[in-house]
Amino acid sequence: QDTSSSKPLILYLHGGSGKGSDLDKILSVDGFPRYLQQGSLLPDAYVAIPQLPSSCKGWSDRASQLLALLSEVKQKYAISSTALTGHSMGGTGTWDFALAYPEAFSAVAPLSGSVQVTAQNVQTLHDLPVWAIVGSADTIVPPESSIQFMQALQKINSNAHLTVLEDSTHFDVPQAYLDETLDLLGWLTDQHR
Repeated sequence: QDTSSSKPLILYLHGGSGKGSDLDKILSVDGFPRYLQQGSLLPDAYVAIPQLPSSCKGWSDRASQLLALLSEVKQKYAISSTALTGHSMGGTGTWDFALAYPEAFSAVAPLSGSVQVTAQNVQTLHDLPVWAIVGSADTIVPPESSIQFMQALQKINSNAHLTVLEDSTHFDVPQAYLDETLDLLGWLTDQHR
């Protein structure tokens, strides 16, 4: 592989309403894929957006398939780093995969996800760049677990960031991908470890 042409990979996990076998579901409901399709987001990176079958409860049901997908993409393309992000069920999936396979990713950005706040979980992510984004007005996935987790993680991880979007609902949060002052995708693709 010619590493001079290598690019970061962004793996995006969609939310619950994207489940099924119709890819239009992902585009019609999930902000990130829709922004890509519309040209509002133009990351200098490869992007992989798998779709979860409707028979699955959440992304953890497909852990081995996701790892196989990552492995396959890395064999075919020159990948300089692998970032993981997602919203809602995909945000929870981002937390779950970061905790299960912290070495697989250069950075993670869970949006509106849920995470168990335990000393073991916090320690697991002690050196992984993490940027969690939640909405203060989210009534679907309460922001408290992400906030509490990040407050604990920030004590031991200097590259742990938390953004609470004031008055943002669950469905407002993906707009963070478009916020040029945040530059979330730039941050995700700049992390290497």
